[in-house]
Amino acid sequence: MVYHYRRNTVQLDELDIDGVYHINNVPFGIIPDPSNYRSYKTINSLYGFVSLGFDDTYYLDITGRNDWSSTLSRGNWSYFYPSVAASVLLDQAFDFRTNLPVVSFAKLRLSWANVGNDTSPYSLDQYYSASSISGGYALPSTIPDPMIKPENVESWELGLDAKFFRNRLGLDLALYSSSTTNQIVPVDIDPIVGASGMKINAGEITNKGIEVALYATPVRSRDFTWDVNLNWAKNKNTLVSLQEGWDPEQPYETDMGTTIGGRLHVYSYIGEEMHQIYGFALQRAPEGSYYIDDTGKQVDCSGEVVLDATTGLPSVEKTADHFLGKVNPDWRGGFSTSLRYKSLTLSGVFSYQWGGQRYSVTDGILSYQGKLTNSLEGRYDGIVAEGVNIVSTNEDGSAVCQVNNTVTSSIYTYYQARVLDRYNGESHTFETSFLKFKEVRLEYALPTALIQKTKVLQGASIALFATNIFSWDKWPQYDPEGGIMTGTNVYGGVEAGAFPMTRTLGMNLRLSF
Repeated sequence: MVYHYRRNTVQLDELDIDGVYHINNVPFGIIPDPSNYRSYKTINSLYGFVSLGFDDTYYLDITGRNDWSSTLSRGNWSYFYPSVAASVLLDQAFDFRTNLPVVSFAKLRLSWANVGNDTSPYSLDQYYSASSISGGYALPSTIPDPMIKPENVESWELGLDAKFFRNRLGLDLALYSSSTTNQIVPVDIDPIVGASGMKINAGEITNKGIEVALYATPVRSRDFTWDVNLNWAKNKNTLVSLQEGWDPEQPYETDMGTTIGGRLHVYSYIGEEMHQIYGFALQRAPEGSYYIDDTGKQVDCSGEVVLDATTGLPSVEKTADHFLGKVNPDWRGGFSTSLRYKSLTLSGVFSYQWGGQRYSVTDGILSYQGKLTNSLEGRYDGIVAEGVNIVSTNEDGSAVCQVNNTVTSSIYTYYQARVLDRYNGESHTFETSFLKFKEVRLEYALPTALIQKTKVLQGASIALFATNIFSWDKWPQYDPEGGIMTGTNVYGGVEAGAFPMTRTLGMNLRLSF
């Protein structure tokens, strides 16, 4: 297999005549900016497959593939990845038709696979690139590893597919576990070496989860049918290790398209779930802090927002290392149902997600500019913000506090520079849980007798439909599934300029010939 890629572009900062898109259509003094890129990549492969079956009950599939990639060095360019999949029809093996007639079908499956992957062309050496200075060239900011190894993913899956009550109830259950080793990733290094990053084979990342699909037909008659489909999935990614000698206290940063000028980061620590959000937050009372209430009772106020006793204003911490949430949801799933009465069918599709957080650039910019309702309170007469004032500090780091009773000295500063400051990640990181009504459809199928009279059509139906009916969530603007796009990549940890969901209303005519 041979890959050839060519790209030639010419960028014009402005046109001499509007609407005429030609490289010669530029004003005097404007120089077109040409660029070109080409790459070649070759992969030679050898593939084998064996499929065995016995007694229409037991099955075994074995595959093997070896690739030789031109993007890797001579000692590493060959990599082999096999797979084995076995299954047994339990209903046949144990004669469920006689011994357990309630089970219509049951299959148990187990599979193991090992998959290799190479890298992009020209990733083994350093190459000069043209600089902004005419005739100048610069070395790359990332140092390659000429002995980089191919990535490897080893996975296991155990599954059960079962049907009951003459296929009226079905279950598809899958448990899986995969381990990715030698993943090719860039990591930050000390700029003293002349580069800001280095491409390495990064340790091990595990991915474990469960997927469940349930489908049922609670009601089935000649004229009426009710079908239900439900699916649910939970997944957890863990960073097991990085390169040898990596300090476990140092996080690995995942590229999410932007760090908001170094003010927001998505980190992964060794031994923990991946993709956790860290950023700036309001200063809060240390652990063990307390105040004395009106009854003389000592009340713990650990974690309460600290406000200045004179100005009534909070302060933002000076480091962007406060845990704000995790990108990945706890679980997600979907639900669909269909009601059919004679030739009329009403169906609906829902999707849902629980857990996960995302930083919203949109909310940050609109909030600190005062364009949202979250800055209306106290806009004209100030507010007494909830929190505490620190009176004194104990030797153990805890604080003796008092309940804040000070009216903010400047409501503008309170919102624009502190609480709703766009760089205060705590205020603009939100939960991404949702329940979406994705689609509803009402369809009428023309009677068979009428279709047969045409002698041309095999079937015909007309339907009314609507999509994106509603989303029940806590996301402040638009779509909780929005992210940020950089080039062709879409990142989920940060939302920036995402569009609202588009609701569609329409009519559909379907003809079969």
